[in-house]
Amino acid sequence: MMKMSRGLFITLEGPDGCGKTTQALALERELTQEGKRVLLTREPGGTKLGEAVREMLLSPESGLMSPRTEMLLYAASRAQHVDEVIRPQLAAGACVISDRFIDSSLVYQGIGLSLGVAEVLAVNLAATGGLMPDLTIVLCLDAPQARERLHKKLKQGRMAIDRIESRDLAYQEKVAAGYRSICQMFPERVVLIDANAAPESITRGIMNQIHQLERGERP
Repeated sequence: MMKMSRGLFITLEGPDGCGKTTQALALERELTQEGKRVLLTREPGGTKLGEAVREMLLSPESGLMSPRTEMLLYAASRAQHVDEVIRPQLAAGACVISDRFIDSSLVYQGIGLSLGVAEVLAVNLAATGGLMPDLTIVLCLDAPQARERLHKKLKQGRMAIDRIESRDLAYQEKVAAGYRSICQMFPERVVLIDANAAPESITRGIMNQIHQLERGERP
């Protein structure tokens, strides 16, 4: 195995409804069984301050928040998350799994809200002190499929549609396409996986990528 000076930082990304949370829990279980210390976290959130910002960002009561305000709130939550939780855990040798991180902002605000990837990346690199994931898994799902999954959960009473999820199909299509663009922009760390595969197959695929990273076999 490759000797690491700190723990591994793994992020899960993709359109709403792609199955990130299911995979995050599966990875936590698999890595813990391998004897690793694992921290599972999410964005926005991960800290007391971050959870308060999450409520503000996702609540339909927040209304027509400007794109730049939305970007900065996500970045502020992320700054606290990195300083309070992620960096200390990595320094202690933990494997940190985050349900969303910087790529969500690049896609949802940079591409979806047309702020531009370069501007959103610059703001978020300042917020995180330059911290980027070691490995990012994007669960790829077309916008109509993602919307169908969300509405199915809504009908089953398992969730409510938040402010971001309620945006129109044109926006969701920009998000789905945006994630494919992110894979092309950062091929050294971003891996695209079909979210339509069986959950167990997806987990095995992600674990294979993690093991390749540990062995130093990724580009």
